[in-house]
Amino acid sequence: MTLRVGLAGLGTAGRSVPLAIAKVSGYEFAAGADNRKEAREQYRVQYGIEVFESVEEMCRSDAVDVIYVATPNLLHAEHSLAAIENGKHVMVEKPMAITLEDCDRMIAAAEKKQVKLMVAHTRSFNPPIRKMREIATSGRIGQVIQITTLHYSPWLLRPRLPIELDTALGGGVCYRQAPHQVDIARLVGGGMVRSVRAAAGSFDPKNPTEGNYTAFLEFENGIAATLIYDGYGYFDDRELTGEGVATGSGKPGAGQRLRRARAEGLLSKEASRSGLAFEIEGRGDQDGERQRQPFFGLTVVSCERGVLRQSPQGIFVYEESSVSEVPCAKWEGPLKVELEDFREAVTTDKPVPHDGRWGKATLEVCLAILQSNQERREVSLAHQVPSPY
Repeated sequence: MTLRVGLAGLGTAGRSVPLAIAKVSGYEFAAGADNRKEAREQYRVQYGIEVFESVEEMCRSDAVDVIYVATPNLLHAEHSLAAIENGKHVMVEKPMAITLEDCDRMIAAAEKKQVKLMVAHTRSFNPPIRKMREIATSGRIGQVIQITTLHYSPWLLRPRLPIELDTALGGGVCYRQAPHQVDIARLVGGGMVRSVRAAAGSFDPKNPTEGNYTAFLEFENGIAATLIYDGYGYFDDRELTGEGVATGSGKPGAGQRLRRARAEGLLSKEASRSGLAFEIEGRGDQDGERQRQPFFGLTVVSCERGVLRQSPQGIFVYEESSVSEVPCAKWEGPLKVELEDFREAVTTDKPVPHDGRWGKATLEVCLAILQSNQERREVSLAHQVPSPY
């Protein structure tokens, strides 16, 4: 059975979809929808697909079986519901929606129509993160005690559309980047977050939205997790893992390269959509071809009898008297694992790993980060679900 995919949104978020489909059997990239004529024409010529002016029109087409929703966050619910109502399976980019009420509508609609709904493209799908969960639940080094995941990136330096910088419309790092870290912590920690205490900041005068946060998550099972994100681009966390430019090398880091490009007028909104900004900072599509595992910052998992962290090839396991490396299967770029999981769920009628309820629970944590920062208090959660693995 071949699943024909229609891509809703032909911008930055969706540019990995056709590349991933080419690496996974059982899929065909069949259609795309975007309100920009130039984007539609580019995809039509490059991939030979059918293109539509609206997502709703594509959802009514008999030429697609699955809709991959990569439109702006504010439209995730609307476009997912349009697909579901037309009997299409849905893979939606993180965050699933920007309100818990919209999540409930999407979950209910998918169950009524008996189609699959999956929240795709978060870093918890990366092989090393899954391997961490596997080792943590094996008993090899005891129970998880705490989780630390941090990421320093030039997120705010890349060209941004106004909607990406308006928190009320799903912009800022708490909506657009926190789902990655929340999913990592929830997957490794078992999923059931009890409460959140957080602080977030907006310190870039050119970008009026959250650019950083620090969050403390307490799980029902007693695990504690700390999430740190800095999107201002002064420091590249790849220096901590040997993946980036070494301090004192005299070479500019990712943030410096983007600042220089912006000063020289090389960056624009269209540069962001085309992926040029990622190429300038050294995080382009070519990353998926390197003989190493992906890093979204650094994640360290403390257990009763040891510690886990990513290595270039998999996971380092620190135990009583030794350090060993557990390799992971070669990483072949973003979305490949998600597509494989999704196809298995559709063709065998199994539950999808990161379904609507998982996506809602992750969004609940992200919203709690914003709420805790605003109200300066701990926020209790009520919609968490266990880890699927």
